Amino acid sequence: MIYTFLNPRNVDAYIAYLKRALREEPEKMTADSLDESGIRSRLNDPFYQHTKSILALENDSVAGRIEYHFYGCMQDGYRMAYVDWVYVLKDFRHRGVARQLFREMEKDCAENGIFQYYLIRATDENADRFYRNFHNAELSCVPLLRKYL
Repeated sequence: MIYTFLNPRNVDAYIAYLKRALREEPEKMTADSLDESGIRSRLNDPFYQHTKSILALENDSVAGRIEYHFYGCMQDGYRMAYVDWVYVLKDFRHRGVARQLFREMEKDCAENGIFQYYLIRATDENADRFYRNFHNAELSCVPLLRKYL
């Protein structure tokens, strides 16, 4: 398995992975359809340059990904990351792919002086078992406000 950042050279494999994920587990996806041209254009859109995706590649096919972005607090200089998305195709689960995706992201966080990261996690049995194995992490249920503009 090779772990690398999403880029124009591997975007076709990324799109194929998303199509497969939508086909196999549509209930776990946040979108109902795939905007291929939008994905390609976002690779060069300055707004998305702070969003990073690490892909797990096996034989030039994407098995999983982690997507995240960095941000900070102006008041105290605290540097954080938010994990937008983690997903591994069913055929590749329980093989350490998600764990390695997190390791690769944590390496990038360390290189960029990030103090902590967080995510809104799934709470099914498999996800709970996975996240309970994280060291120096705590699981919580946090009140959340979401307002659409």
